[in-house]
Amino acid sequence: MCTLIALHRCVPGLPLVVAANRDEYMDRPAEGPALRTGAAGALVAPLDCREGGTWLGVGPTGTFAGITNRPCAQRDPERRSRGHLVMDVLAEPDAQAAARALERVPAGAYNPFNLLVADGDNAFVAVYENEVKVRALTPGIHVVGNADPNDRRVPKVARLLLESGRARELAPASVTDALAAVCRGHRGFADPLAETCIHTPAYGTRSSALLSYSAPQRPDRLHFAAGPPCETPYDDFTHLLRELDPGSRPEMATCEEDR
Repeated sequence: MCTLIALHRCVPGLPLVVAANRDEYMDRPAEGPALRTGAAGALVAPLDCREGGTWLGVGPTGTFAGITNRPCAQRDPERRSRGHLVMDVLAEPDAQAAARALERVPAGAYNPFNLLVADGDNAFVAVYENEVKVRALTPGIHVVGNADPNDRRVPKVARLLLESGRARELAPASVTDALAAVCRGHRGFADPLAETCIHTPAYGTRSSALLSYSAPQRPDRLHFAAGPPCETPYDDFTHLLRELDPGSRPEMATCEEDR
């Protein structure tokens, strides 16, 4: 279960804070955050080397997007990679425009997903099974996993909403570190998939990201753990955010194995 946690307009001085764990098969190659080329200029995102898309990122004007997969009876390999849709919406100038773009996603184009788009002013989530439904999110704590967003009937979602609520009550300078502790979480469940940080031989938490905004369109802190966060330190990638420029179009970073 990939996990996106968003604290939207509920922490003083931090209009948006995002924490995200990516759970994936161990044999799927990926790279960490880099300055890459999108349709509207430079963006900051990690890279799925198999399909060429991403699971989260920040666009040239500060729009955040992150995706999680929803369960389906059988994945259709002929449908477009969901990671490319993330790249598409990162080209939008703000979260409202990204939400409007998501409303135009045609039926049957993708395998099921949940997609969060946000900036410091607005946040939306798109739920896509065979067709898309987009809804605005109110200020507060939001957890997007593989089930319906914020569905407290899912024990993991209910637990993460509670743990993230505790983080929100801390001083703003401590919130991101507290969310990092949430992402590292282990409770000793019999089912390893019930953990926040997942470990199995073939599948698990492959990376984790922390992002915060000090102003509506100003993401100014990015840290990324290139492995399970319980074992891997978060490295500082904030310098990439400072290099974002709508007019810049750097050469697209590619996977090491393709160089």
